Amino acid sequence: MRLYPEQLPQHLQGGLSPCYFVYGDEPLLKMEALDLLRRTARAQGFDERHRFDADEGLDWDALFDASQALSLFSRRQIIELALPDKLDKTASDRLRELLRQCHPDLLLLISGPRLNQQQQKSAWFKALAETGPTVAVLSPNPRQLVRLLEQRLRDAGLRAEPDALHWLAHAFEGNLLAAAGEIEKLALLALPQPLTLATLQQQVQPHHHFNPFQLLDPLLQGKVRRACRILLQLRQEGIEAGMLCHLLARELATLDSLQAHLQAGQPFHQAAAALHVWSSRQPLLQAALGRLPAAKLAALGTLLAAADAALADFDDDAAWRWLYALCIGFLDDQPPTILP
Repeated sequence: MRLYPEQLPQHLQGGLSPCYFVYGDEPLLKMEALDLLRRTARAQGFDERHRFDADEGLDWDALFDASQALSLFSRRQIIELALPDKLDKTASDRLRELLRQCHPDLLLLISGPRLNQQQQKSAWFKALAETGPTVAVLSPNPRQLVRLLEQRLRDAGLRAEPDALHWLAHAFEGNLLAAAGEIEKLALLALPQPLTLATLQQQVQPHHHFNPFQLLDPLLQGKVRRACRILLQLRQEGIEAGMLCHLLARELATLDSLQAHLQAGQPFHQAAAALHVWSSRQPLLQAALGRLPAAKLAALGTLLAAADAALADFDDDAAWRWLYALCIGFLDDQPPTILP
């Protein structure tokens, strides 16, 4: 069973499963999901807790001993296991062995990072999904973030006008942890309700945060204004231009290859499968190719090459200017601008 964090409270009304796997890239929602599972378990007599990290130094035998031991003070216990970004064969085998030893007085709380499709097809992930619910905790997109912040304001006894709510989502995109802290502070100020845009701008310091991968989808969707905002924020956060050049080069190469396959008469889905494009990204890339003909892709490649050349000359400012021009070049019906 696959659950999302907002579905967890209702699920728990039917009782605890023997194992939960909470994974994803949103730290606050992940922490809250695990805390809810711990509280529910404690209310049902799981008073003892052991925590392990499944890194290379993990003593798996010690973990197994803890999972089978009965304490003098507690008959039921929680074993928490944090998984790394990648599991080697030994860790995968031992994890599956651990899952086979579940019993009613043991609750396994396993956490991990965001997983790609290949990892979700692995034997260890399938074993986890068969043993208990998997809880996917992903960073909310802008629309989901607005709804999420509105609910959190309501839970804190606050309301916000629509423009104020959207400004709050804009100010904390990618940083829900900071947003939750600001909402707690707002609740203590006894401000007039509903909160206005002017009030929030006076009381709240924006703390948005992006990772480099979040630049790609807005560009492919033609949402250039959003992409430019992300690009400027990434620079402020100290992301290296070279990293962005690498990611953009890989994305443009994929688009070029898909375009070549299509021009040769190959169906899109067949071409995408040959290039190992994840099925979840195929609609996005297919739509992008409808907006980006071969000539435009070639011009975008020229801009990227100029950014790479600027980096080779240790001209970081010029590289960022080329990257900004590259983003603008993704506009529909907008020929890419070649800077002097």
